[in-house]
Amino acid sequence: MTRSFRIAASTIGIALSLTALTSCASETPGAGGPVASASSSATASATPTPDTPCPEGATPGPWGDVVALEQMDDSFGSYCHVALAPDTAAAQFDASVADTDSLTAYGFTVQDAEAAQQVAVQYVAELGLDSTRLDDYSTPDSAFFETIKNRFTATAQAALAPRVEAYGLRETGVIVTESLPSPLGRTGDPRASSTEISVDKIFAGLNPDQGTPLLIVRVPFSAVYGATDASIVEAAIRNERGSSTLTEDVLRSSTPSLFDGNDEEGLVLAGSYMVSFGLGDLSTIDYISTAWTLTTGDGALQIDAVEPELDPSLR
Repeated sequence: MTRSFRIAASTIGIALSLTALTSCASETPGAGGPVASASSSATASATPTPDTPCPEGATPGPWGDVVALEQMDDSFGSYCHVALAPDTAAAQFDASVADTDSLTAYGFTVQDAEAAQQVAVQYVAELGLDSTRLDDYSTPDSAFFETIKNRFTATAQAALAPRVEAYGLRETGVIVTESLPSPLGRTGDPRASSTEISVDKIFAGLNPDQGTPLLIVRVPFSAVYGATDASIVEAAIRNERGSSTLTEDVLRSSTPSLFDGNDEEGLVLAGSYMVSFGLGDLSTIDYISTAWTLTTGDGALQIDAVEPELDPSLR
């Protein structure tokens, strides 16, 4: 049984509560329309690493659906920043996942869907799941958003900037941050030993802020991280955002595997992004949302979660 010592994370509701066609609504939870959903089907396991850390341009890499992009150095050491592998399934357009009825109803084409998918999966691989702030929180949220704001339309920037200032990057769904142990490994390899990214739905709806058409790309993901038991315990206590008090003694009783000294559990991050684009500009993001869970590899403990509310009045 998975033990969780915290409440659902996003009571501020920076959710993608989209008004979509009935054909789309039946496939995602909530009467208000689709919302990114979290999943924990992945399992933590050892992944072979190449002889040379960060062999830039290697295709395919040994890390799932990503390849080496560039070597990064920070105050913790060196790691390999990744990008989506060009030959992975998520990089190929599959017309069967496109809801042509909703796309046509909101003024988009199948060609628009294909173009938007490329931008969406690139963002998720390079920034959503592998930003410099994944495990290094030295840069304030608003300052970091300034460095990536050109990935978003002017309208999205105006909407996101005050939310990031008030609630942070994690709660607004811009990137995954402030959940994993800090730092993760600095061996020269990617911080995630395995990353899986896919596209399971492309459809259209309305921007809940502007009431304008959106082309929405749903991108499920999972990533596996090696981590010591001690760093997992520290992260779990840090991430406890509920009304109860989580302590090392509580974890020692509930999750003894974190105190057996073998450091084999690891962590699994699993969920999905909704990356959305407006009419006429498919190169920059007009709305974004994410939902995910972070659990130990054996599923015994939920470390953290972002579970956006559906009700837009809670934003």
